[in-house]
Amino acid sequence: MKEKKEPSSTGALSWFTDRWKTSIRMHLLLYAIFGIAFYLLLIKHILPERVEIQTGMVSPETIVSPVTKIDLTATEEAKKQAAEKVDRVYAKDDRLTNQQIDKIDRFFADIRKILSDDGLSQAQKEKQVKTVLNETISDDFPESFYHTLSTLSPEALTDVRLKAREIVHDILEKGVRQSELKEKRESVDDKILATMIENSLDSKARVVLREIAKKSIVANEFYDEKQTEQLRDAAREAVRPIPINKGQIIVALGEVVTEDQYRKLEELGLLRKDSNFLPHLGLGLLVISLLSALFFYIRRFHRSVFRNNARLVLLFSVLLLTLVGMKFIAFGQNLEWSMIGYLAPIGLGTMLITLLLNMELAIVCAMLLAVAASMIFNGENHLLFDFRYGLVSLISGTAAAFALTDMRKRGAILKAGAVAAVASMFPITALHFMLPSEGTWTVLLQSLAFGVLSGLFSAVLTMGFLPYFETVFGILSPMRLIELSNPNHPLLRELLIKTPGTYHHSIMVGNLSEAAAEAIGADGLLARVGSYYHDIGKTKRPQFFIENQLKRLNPHDKISPNLSKTIIISHARDGVEILKQHKIPKQIQDIAAQHHGTTLIKYFYYKALQQERDGDQVRQEDYRYPGPKAQFKEAAIVGICDCVEAAVRSLQRPTPSRIQNMVHKIIRDRLEDGQFNECDLTLKELEIIANSICETLQGIFHSRIEYPEEPVKGAKQG
Repeated sequence: MKEKKEPSSTGALSWFTDRWKTSIRMHLLLYAIFGIAFYLLLIKHILPERVEIQTGMVSPETIVSPVTKIDLTATEEAKKQAAEKVDRVYAKDDRLTNQQIDKIDRFFADIRKILSDDGLSQAQKEKQVKTVLNETISDDFPESFYHTLSTLSPEALTDVRLKAREIVHDILEKGVRQSELKEKRESVDDKILATMIENSLDSKARVVLREIAKKSIVANEFYDEKQTEQLRDAAREAVRPIPINKGQIIVALGEVVTEDQYRKLEELGLLRKDSNFLPHLGLGLLVISLLSALFFYIRRFHRSVFRNNARLVLLFSVLLLTLVGMKFIAFGQNLEWSMIGYLAPIGLGTMLITLLLNMELAIVCAMLLAVAASMIFNGENHLLFDFRYGLVSLISGTAAAFALTDMRKRGAILKAGAVAAVASMFPITALHFMLPSEGTWTVLLQSLAFGVLSGLFSAVLTMGFLPYFETVFGILSPMRLIELSNPNHPLLRELLIKTPGTYHHSIMVGNLSEAAAEAIGADGLLARVGSYYHDIGKTKRPQFFIENQLKRLNPHDKISPNLSKTIIISHARDGVEILKQHKIPKQIQDIAAQHHGTTLIKYFYYKALQQERDGDQVRQEDYRYPGPKAQFKEAAIVGICDCVEAAVRSLQRPTPSRIQNMVHKIIRDRLEDGQFNECDLTLKELEIIANSICETLQGIFHSRIEYPEEPVKGAKQG
């Protein structure tokens, strides 16, 4: 039984390195780490700066309101004062007025009957008068009053009744409240004095009139609580809320803090003793929402990033770098440099993402960075989001990304920065004209200057950081590919000097591969540069490859097919080692390793079959390249074009039909051999590749006219 071997530390490290790139847990962990960093970078910009201050202290600074908020205490106090100013509503009951007048009439009618009854003695009359008076008017009369009333003549009774009715009616008609009852009864004397001037009444009649009228005055106007509350509610509603406006000075520098000012600071949450978790919760939910949208967008439209955590790390690194740059600039935002937010290097993030990943993802990230910019630079107007900076950042960042489409030179980055600078000028000017009260012409010029500097500054930073990101993450940007395609590159010069035939072959393969890759929407530049380096391993033993022999003897004629096979196969492995030594990006290494896949080396296999001895067995597996098979489209295309170029060169008469048949046969053989099983090439794409290769080859192997030889001097003509 074989002993089970423990994995070596190098193997475990390699396993972990490969595994973490595809782990969904690591994927989510990266989002969580970025979300926490994003949260920490923004939290200061949603929480007001808190102060430690007490009532009666001298304020060490000027404290302004960061937001507009209703002053609840002041508003409630104003409503209370408005309600208190509303007088109490009283309702007069006219039925009581009529009732008192009726009582006076009924009383005097009954008294007249009693006094006109001759069968009653004086004492009896007084007794009945008292009874009637107590039942109709009041029982609160002195005993002498009953005698005086019973001795009045019928004419005096009539005058007293009429005057009593008049006085009582006049007073009750104006309304009598319970609190005014005493005052109104005392006013009867004034009424009687006026009556004495107009009509003479004897003293007994005046006494009776005075007592009857006073006792007949009752409260007939009562407090209407319901209507009063309605009016007070209306007064309360009419009071407009009293705001604490954003930017309003709550406490000035050197001012003694009053209780009202302290209360306002407390309501605004500006005191250090207060703790409010709601802004933290709100920002957390916002960050989760933004990152969730980014997660599902990448999952749906950018599978290469979703499946490779290394690329996700690259994306988050670029975003964090841009956010840190924005934070650094935000430190300079003050009253003098209020518009410095337009200097935010949004273009740095969008240009790096465009160069290192792709443009569509860069535009989506520009939206995320625009939201962050509107929060980071919200200091001037004390707003949670200052849309001006978000809008300008979105437009300039998007313009920078679009400007880098299909770039082929490093100077294109500066051009993209200039495009971003110009693009930012339009929204800045538009916002200034739409909000002229926000600043003067000087502020506009300052804002435009910051916008222009932002684009140029972003371009310079992009050029500076790009090589580091390419090196650390092994990313092949168009800029790096262009540098690698330079014929003066040491490896290409070595390829030209040591293996001129292979060099020419690689150039031809590059032309074929680039056209074919672009025809199916793959990376044509990567295919071309990969073709330049795919046979770099042949520089180790150039004489063993026929394109470099140049009429010299073929060394394979003197060695066994098995050894020849080993030498031929080794050029792929040697090429990868050479590329690693020169720190050539991994995608180029992969093309060198995968362009032959596991194809069969037919020439030496058939030669081995011909030389097969008794007892020997030639296995086809021994004459195949070790692979791996092509893992991506560009590697597969380079492999096809490599084989096609060599095969077509061997044709004696490369006519269009023979070239077409040869190309389709090579692709069909590779397809049937399973060489495309591990990349995502479709049958339709293979047909497009074949047509593209044929078109390119027909342009190379076009027919030429045969130039006539120059006639020899002195030869006869005719």
